[in-house]
Amino acid sequence: MAQIEQDSRFIATHLGDDYEKYLGAVVPPVFMNSLHVFPNTQAYLNFDITDPEQYTYGRVANPTVRIVEQKIAALEKGAMALCFASGMAAATTAVLSVCKAGSHVICVKNIYGPMKNFLEQYCVQTLNMSVTFVKGDCIEDFEAAITDHTHMIILESPTSLVFTLQDLAAIAKLAKKHHITTYIDNTYCTPLYQNPLELGIDLVMHTTSKYLGGHSDLIGGVLVSNDHEFMQKKVSVMREFLGGISGPAEAWLVMRGIRSLEVRLPVHQQTALQVANFLEGHPLVERVYYPGLKSHPQYELAQRQQKGSCGLLSFELKTDPDTTRKFVDSLKLFKIGVSWGGFESLVSLPCYNSSEQTCSWLGCSRGIVRIHCGLEGAENLIEDLRQALEQIK
Repeated sequence: MAQIEQDSRFIATHLGDDYEKYLGAVVPPVFMNSLHVFPNTQAYLNFDITDPEQYTYGRVANPTVRIVEQKIAALEKGAMALCFASGMAAATTAVLSVCKAGSHVICVKNIYGPMKNFLEQYCVQTLNMSVTFVKGDCIEDFEAAITDHTHMIILESPTSLVFTLQDLAAIAKLAKKHHITTYIDNTYCTPLYQNPLELGIDLVMHTTSKYLGGHSDLIGGVLVSNDHEFMQKKVSVMREFLGGISGPAEAWLVMRGIRSLEVRLPVHQQTALQVANFLEGHPLVERVYYPGLKSHPQYELAQRQQKGSCGLLSFELKTDPDTTRKFVDSLKLFKIGVSWGGFESLVSLPCYNSSEQTCSWLGCSRGIVRIHCGLEGAENLIEDLRQALEQIK
């Protein structure tokens, strides 16, 4: 039974679902309460906030939220997970739990935009922290950036714009040598396709709004670590200070999404690979960015540290940004939207309003197109792309 309980399919479908506790309900209830009362003063005065079976107030812990935390921790092969009201709530809590005034942070330059803004506009300006942005595709970038005040290395592999990877095992080894905490946004791969904790990374973040939720009907985030003491004494306390815990209804939706993750994610991957191959072979396409393609410059690294890729990719056309914009407006199935990871296919122009200097720094053009391949079927999405490309031929 122990081997079955470690299987991701068992974890997703049954771990934490205590049927006896919840009157035999096959799906645990949503605990829509703000507090829990005590049977007597002894229980009240002896309450232990670190006991996972005790509850007092919704800003601290919630039974529905805790079930999801157990599932995600097990999927990521971590000791403890904590759910948040958004991916940014999780990300910012991670930084504030590790760093202090004057800390130095090394961050990949293609990190999620709002995270970059948080570092530059709050951490640097308010906390007097400093940040070094690196491309991150070679270990020397990180080694050269380390100072005596470096407390954190922030990763996202693959990044969600040009899909560059970082060698997680090598970076983790370097960081441990210098007593630096490593953090990664692992939303792209999900726990099914990449487990950074096993490669030595200290802290893993997921935006549960994406594949873990899977239905574009929730906002949430999660942090996972193998350091139970750090999570309990630092991250949990910071979450309580900032009030960033996930709501029970959102947690229940994440639980529902996790149950079908093993079925959905391979379909997203298969569809994206077919779409990427179509685009790569089209005469109007200049370049396709997708880790699952053998033409990806870091394909071998992707094969080594990932078990797969998801439905998100980007590409550039052999034309100017304004013509690319006409191409996007000609798409029918792909709807214009900034998110990804749900059932629907989406398209965006993430750098259209950026300067050429910024785009050069990020390693792309103003006309880069990012698409998420949903569950409408590869043949339908390819036909939609084909007809839109015909419009600008």
